[in-house]
Amino acid sequence: TTYHAQGRYSEAEPMEVKALALRQQVLGEKHPDTIWSLGNLATTYYAQGRYSEAEPIQVKALALRQQVIGEKHPETIRSLGDLAAPYHAQGRYSEAEPIQVKVLALRQQVLSEKHPETIRSLGDLAATYRAQGRYSEAEPIQVKVLALRQQVLGEKHPDTIQSLGDLAATYRAQGRYSEAEPIQVKVLALRQQVLGEKHPDTIQSLGNLATTYDAQGRYSEAETMQAQASELQKQVLRDKDPDAL
Repeated sequence: TTYHAQGRYSEAEPMEVKALALRQQVLGEKHPDTIWSLGNLATTYYAQGRYSEAEPIQVKALALRQQVIGEKHPETIRSLGDLAAPYHAQGRYSEAEPIQVKVLALRQQVLSEKHPETIRSLGDLAATYRAQGRYSEAEPIQVKVLALRQQVLGEKHPDTIQSLGDLAATYRAQGRYSEAEPIQVKVLALRQQVLGEKHPDTIQSLGNLATTYDAQGRYSEAETMQAQASELQKQVLRDKDPDAL
């Protein structure tokens, strides 16, 4: 939904719950559109960090797709990838990694090396390596993902911007701040332009850059950047509920 794309998950959720209920009633549990609604709702829960709610829905969506459209259908492969995401987010890397390896192999076989979903799988696997401190394995994959996305999707696509941010995070995690900083500055500028000032990813970029400044002892710059992020978060809350603050 449009709300979901804008990061307005609390507004997206009731519409997605309603759409799912209607499709279950009218089309039945096993209709592709019903299964799509199921997966969409799980993604909204995942985006809000509600992993325990997302996971059983994702397991159900995957099982239905395997049954209805087969193991190698792109939507089934996507469901498998969606299941790895909450495992990764909860630090369950030993569960996430084999799923991600399988998803990548299936996408390379079914979709091709340069398909956006295949590229996404490469990025997901790199993120799991990075989260475990396996930087020497993560970095070359991230460089490859960035180059592929720039070529296939273009510089300003949100996924390309995410790849830039991922590479910066790998540099930062290794204390390579002078390499991370210019990339983070670029990511922030692109997100402000493409997503808008108040998008959660843009605010996150401000916080990331503040952390890099702080790690270099540039405290006044870090403080200014963090204050800007906090003010934007307050504005987002006020926009949602004028009486909240």
